[in-house]
Amino acid sequence: MWSGLNFTLSTDIGAIDLLGDVPGVGSFDDVVKGSEEIQLYGSAVRILGLDALERAKRAAGRAKDLLDLGEIAAIRARRSP
Repeated sequence: MWSGLNFTLSTDIGAIDLLGDVPGVGSFDDVVKGSEEIQLYGSAVRILGLDALERAKRAAGRAKDLLDLGEIAAIRARRSP
């Protein structure tokens, strides 16, 4: 299934979403700017930083995404000195 710049691929291990644009964040370049690098199983991967993740959750506006805003706030509080 596809919608604009976004595609969902069905695989044997589940669905994979390929996003050409992230609502609330923007294009690939904007996503990269709003991301941070972490180590995962010995490999460097980029994930959305908290600011970009919060913008994406707010833009999605679904109840399950809005509930995540509390978790994002809690992570921020734990990271604060």
